Amino acid sequence: MNGIHDMGGMDGFGEVQPQDSEAFHEDWEKQVLAATFLIRTGSPVDESRFIQESIPPADYLSQSYFWRWLHSLETRLLKYGFVTEEELRNPEGRLARVEGYQAVRAEEVEARRTWGSNRMQVDVPPKFQVGDRVMVKNEHPRGHTRRPRFVRGRRGQVHLDHGVYPFPDTRAHGLGDKPQHCYSVRFAATELWGTRANPKDRVYLDLFDDYLEAAS
Repeated sequence: MNGIHDMGGMDGFGEVQPQDSEAFHEDWEKQVLAATFLIRTGSPVDESRFIQESIPPADYLSQSYFWRWLHSLETRLLKYGFVTEEELRNPEGRLARVEGYQAVRAEEVEARRTWGSNRMQVDVPPKFQVGDRVMVKNEHPRGHTRRPRFVRGRRGQVHLDHGVYPFPDTRAHGLGDKPQHCYSVRFAATELWGTRANPKDRVYLDLFDDYLEAAS
């Protein structure tokens, strides 16, 4: 979808204000990160991203990074029946226990945190080969997509084939994995930004089969 989250190439937001190197600035942010990793709602990360992308622009810009994470987590907990609206708004009240789930102790958080790849071991033929010239389809889906606006309609070259992965655009909405190849595609900066870009610069983006077509 086209939203305020997709800010690549947008102007008018002023200078970037560097912050310190600390990832967290409030204790609650640590709790949100831990809860996001530890609570398994059964929903894919693509759904979480789409929930954040659907936040009204004024709220998206005025709230912090971890506030958006918290909003996504709360939305999914309500959707999948882990909490009720009343429980969520009354943190001092008694919480219902969800069958099959146990509370995680603080000392267990690090051991239970998991990082993994979504790469799929399935036999799906690639539509493109390394070195192929491709163009990003100039389409504007209404749902979740990992195809940035600034690259749509632009030409590049396949640099690397990462293998087969679930397609975010369908997975975010419960429409299946639709496995396909994901490529690292190289673009000349001038192709994306015109004459204001350095002609020596290159931009690499990870793009799926369904985002691409052969360049004429």
